[in-house]
Formats: sequence, C-alpha cells, structure tokens
Amino acid sequence: MKNIFGYFVGILLFLVFFPVLMYIVAVNFVLPINSLIASVVGIILGLIGVFFMIWSNIDMVRIGRGCPTDGFNIALGERTKKLIVQGPYKYTRNPMLFGTFVFYVGLALLFNSYSALIVPIVFISYMVWHVKKFEEPRLYNDFQEEYAEYKKRTPLLFPKFQK
Repeated sequence: MKNIFGYFVGILLFLVFFPVLMYIVAVNFVLPINSLIASVVGIILGLIGVFFMIWSNIDMVRIGRGCPTDGFNIALGERTKKLIVQGPYKYTRNPMLFGTFVFYVGLALLFNSYSALIVPIVFISYMVWHVKKFEEPRLYNDFQEEYAEYKKRTPLLFPKFQK
C-alpha cells in the first residue's frame, strides 16, 4: 500500500503538476518558437524521456525491489534493497531524473515556448541539489563501498554510453 501511495504522489507531481505548470508558463509568458522542427524534436525528446522514466521504474521494482518515491530523506514507498547498476542505471545514476528532464524539455518544445523551458531548468537545478543533499548520502549509507565505486564510474545525470 505504501508503494501505491508513493507512485500516486510521484505521478501527481511529475506527470501532472509540472506539465500543467509548464503549460501555464508557455501560455501566459509566450516567447514562441513557432517551428515544426521544434515540435518534432519535442515529440522525440518526450518519447526518449518517457522511455527512460518507464525503464528505470521497472528496473527499480524488478531489480532493486523498491520504489522511487523518496523525498527529503522521507520514504513514501519502500526503499530499494539492492543497488541497481545495470539497465539505464549503467549509463546514469539518475535515469528517472534524466528522463523526466528530457520529457519536460520535449514538452516545452511541443508547447512552442522558450519560456516553458524555465520549468525544466529550475526543476533540474533543484533536483540535482536534492539528490546530492539527501539521496546520495542515503545511498552511500545503505550500500557503502558498492555505491562509492558506482558513483566513480557512472555520471550523476546525463548518460555516458560506454561499451
């Protein structure tokens, strides 16, 4: 039941609240892009973002045996029991965050609004701070040297595609 609540909060926040906020910014503070290319790129980025969000959530449940909803060191769902270093986590330590950011940039382009790009920029800035302040210390505490080694070889946010 705790995981269901966690996913509900996450979906409400990341797939409803922030996209609606972006739409409001795009409509009320218009700095239009007005380009078919921007719309096509927006759709492609949106799909890539959704792919990473879904893939990382599936692996978090399947491999990590936990739920991604943790905020300010308060678990809204079960925390992972195993450090995930494969799948999308092989390329970035935060594939959900990466996917969400790419999805939001895609939405801004789809809304044809430069001003809507403010939301993903502020979002990613805050989330990087949050990850460094709360998530990384918790992961180090839970997984110690295994996490320290993983952190050395895997970038925080933007994927590094290696062999």
